[in-house]
Amino acid sequence: MQIQFARHNFDNLQNLIRFVDTKAAALITIVIFLGATGIQVAKDAVSALHFCSGKSAICGVLFLGGSSSFLLSFVWMMIYVQKVMKPRGARYYPQITIGQDLMWQDHVIHHGTNTAYFNAVRAASQEILLRNITDQVFELCHISKEKMDAFQKARAGFWVAFISWVLTIVCGILVVRWK
Repeated sequence: MQIQFARHNFDNLQNLIRFVDTKAAALITIVIFLGATGIQVAKDAVSALHFCSGKSAICGVLFLGGSSSFLLSFVWMMIYVQKVMKPRGARYYPQITIGQDLMWQDHVIHHGTNTAYFNAVRAASQEILLRNITDQVFELCHISKEKMDAFQKARAGFWVAFISWVLTIVCGILVVRWK
């Protein structure tokens, strides 16, 4: 029962981690799409920028501010999405014990051959197997938390990018109309 519970927890954490990775990739895809659509408006708006009247000056400043804000928020998002998607490994093992540590790739590789690893798993007691799974769950909890915290910050950057994009598009269209 304990191994089943730990395994269930392990599977849930793996799914959460995959889900947040997918969401982060979707955020970047949406912002790149917004940026691509904004470039079309910006090309026309930049050539039409003028500061002759009060309304064109305000609209031009808002357009430039929105464009700058979009670019900065895109960089902000990329930094945090990279933190979501970066690879992570085992951090809570001061040393690897052959025959005891069986889950992480580095642990498996330290056994030297597939036969040595097979023999270590076959000889492992239920307690060692439970310990390996619970250690993995512990590691995955930290990974999941780091990824979700970084994703929350990326989401904030997404909303800044979206609002900036709207401002850029609206002001860009007005600048082109008022030229």
